[in-house]
Amino acid sequence: MTDMQPTDINAKPRYALSYGLRLDQGTATELTHPHVPIFLPDGSVGTMTLHVMNGTADEIKSQLLDSIDAFFDIYTDA
Repeated sequence: MTDMQPTDINAKPRYALSYGLRLDQGTATELTHPHVPIFLPDGSVGTMTLHVMNGTADEIKSQLLDSIDAFFDIYTDA
């Protein structure tokens, strides 16, 4: 599969979304946001911020969906 062709002015840029999820019983601090290294599609190394959400499964799901919407609102030009 090829990326956007330079002659196609209507083509949208292609992206890679990196994410991971884990649900643990109990609570964790939400005040710190550690960064972990990740390998990017071009082979370079970047960092990704880890976020913690506490609550019931339904509360966490709601927070997560709101967070995803906010993420894409930030990158509306992307």
